[in-house]
Amino acid sequence: MAAYLLDNAPVGKPVVVYGHKSALMLVSFVAAIKAGLTYSPIDVAYPADRVNDILDQIGKPLVLDLSDCGFTGDEDLTAGVLPEGVVSEIAGLGGRIDPSCWIKDDTPFYLLFTSGSTGRPKGVQMPSRCADAFLRYFSRFFPLREDGVSFNRVPYTFDVSLFDLIPGLAAGYTLYALEAEEESSMKASFEALSRSDMTVWISTPSYVEMCLADPLFNAELLPKLDTFVLCGEVFRNATALKMLERFPGAKVYNTYGPTETQAVSDILIDEQMAHEISPLPVGTMNPEMKAIIRDVDSGEILGCGELGEIYLAGATVSAGYYGRPDLTERVFGEINLDGGLSARCYRTGDKGFVDEEGRLYCLGRLDFQVKINGFRVELGDVEQALTRLPAIKEAVVLPKERDGRVVHLVAHVMLEDSSLEGDLSTAIALKKQLSSIVPEYMIPKKMVFHREFPLNNNGKIDRKALA
Repeated sequence: MAAYLLDNAPVGKPVVVYGHKSALMLVSFVAAIKAGLTYSPIDVAYPADRVNDILDQIGKPLVLDLSDCGFTGDEDLTAGVLPEGVVSEIAGLGGRIDPSCWIKDDTPFYLLFTSGSTGRPKGVQMPSRCADAFLRYFSRFFPLREDGVSFNRVPYTFDVSLFDLIPGLAAGYTLYALEAEEESSMKASFEALSRSDMTVWISTPSYVEMCLADPLFNAELLPKLDTFVLCGEVFRNATALKMLERFPGAKVYNTYGPTETQAVSDILIDEQMAHEISPLPVGTMNPEMKAIIRDVDSGEILGCGELGEIYLAGATVSAGYYGRPDLTERVFGEINLDGGLSARCYRTGDKGFVDEEGRLYCLGRLDFQVKINGFRVELGDVEQALTRLPAIKEAVVLPKERDGRVVHLVAHVMLEDSSLEGDLSTAIALKKQLSSIVPEYMIPKKMVFHREFPLNNNGKIDRKALA
């Protein structure tokens, strides 16, 4: 497959891999990097508009369509679309590629598109040297063993998937994913998990909480499981205590890192910590990374225990956003670390602090960006999508929090026709229309209809009053 891509993929363009959890997707990722090319996954759950936006930003990439339902994007925006049957044929042809062609140094290893404040997805490009640094750091969660099996739970478009993709495959682990029918119910999921021989569990805390709701989720179900690695959102103390009770022989790690840096910190959570420290720390830093806390207004570097904005600097910081120097300049830069060494730095937009023991704490977002079930969502993106619907005049989207974590979105809307009643049937119809524009995780669970929005003293919509 790598030999084919080297000869046929557009030079210097990422290879788009379209699908969901297909084993051929993994083959295609590895083939791209062996051919010295960046891979960019697109999930079948993405609406066509989002797929086309990504294709347009990349600029006529080759697309490998490994979906069951067919490619939903505009083929005119591609350099060609190879269906699964053709990809399978090519993969079986044989052929070799010289290791000198393999991806290295500053060439992006992967390109992941995440939500953007402008309403467009932003492509985070991670250089190969950063992937190497991440592998050096995270490989300790994947000790060499003959029977290693890692839970490949999240879509390949979500950066948490790289936890087992890079260090897991490098250590020879089997990646275990659930089929769609096995995701349809907890009973079906548990039956599949019981057959997995899983040793490492990687997911968001939300998915673990959903599993913990059933008492059958315990060490008897997963007798070989010895490591949990959680990332992507707030890890609650109550969840940690339940996990430690149900899986007494397993180690539970809390980790942290935005898409723009990959995971940069981790900490082993024990029963004492879960009882005594709230919120839980997100860990001590990767030795090749540094967390800097700055005052939100002045930019002054703050000391231990002082709350401010988290900046991350070091070996795993992304090269920036693909084709968007304007956005890159806003949040990426170079800083001088101790000893005069220069390092690339990312301004996260997260608020947090570092304690006297060097443990980092992340207390959420400073802006209107939130995480829902591990997915990063810009509230402005959802508002913009809602106002694209003909029936909606104006929209404000707010997060609904419970125990310090966003559980769903609430949309406050004004209809174009003020004589219409905003009722349940209207909300259902609007959500259905919205599903053709944004992924499911961006669709508000609740809609509240208003004749008019309250305004603050500045004449702006009063979000606090709506909340």
